[in-house]
Amino acid sequence: MAKIFIGFVICIFLSNCNMKENKKENIPYIISKESKRKITGNDTIPPSTPIPGWLVYGTNTFIINTDSTAYYFQNKGIGFICGTPNADTIPYFINLQPKDLIEISNKNLYEFIKLNYKDNFRNATFIASQSDTLTSKIFFDLRKSLKYFIRDRDFCIVRRTTQEEDTVLKYKRNDESYYSSDDIKWDKTKIKFPE
Repeated sequence: MAKIFIGFVICIFLSNCNMKENKKENIPYIISKESKRKITGNDTIPPSTPIPGWLVYGTNTFIINTDSTAYYFQNKGIGFICGTPNADTIPYFINLQPKDLIEISNKNLYEFIKLNYKDNFRNATFIASQSDTLTSKIFFDLRKSLKYFIRDRDFCIVRRTTQEEDTVLKYKRNDESYYSSDDIKWDKTKIKFPE
């Protein structure tokens, strides 16, 4: 009986250690505080200047929704991008469509990234959130999975969602069959359209 009790105490002690490690590992990520930090490989680089409007969308964009679901869309052909740090920070209109957003889950997150991540050029990965504070499991799992694929030439930035992403996401979640960007009353101070 004493051996069983000692074994039970050891199990409780070890599970408490694991819970403390998980709590330490999953510290809420606050975008306004951590804004524009780059993650390269396993390193975290100090915050950079504001993101230029043409660089808000990269090759891979993950949108963490307020209800802890995640969506993904990929821009084709965006690789190495050059620009000036003083560029306009208003995001450009990319004509994102609800059909472009793919809902993803935690179950196959690593495999999903493996299938969609490109090795032959510079990946610009964005994790976008509708809320300023990220505490969902899918966010922490996503960051952990991305570390296996981000190379020295790649980068990953966590940012707030754009007006266009929020609008398209609303249509996607509401399962609305008709979407036309021409019918949306855009706030032109938050989005830049081609002239």
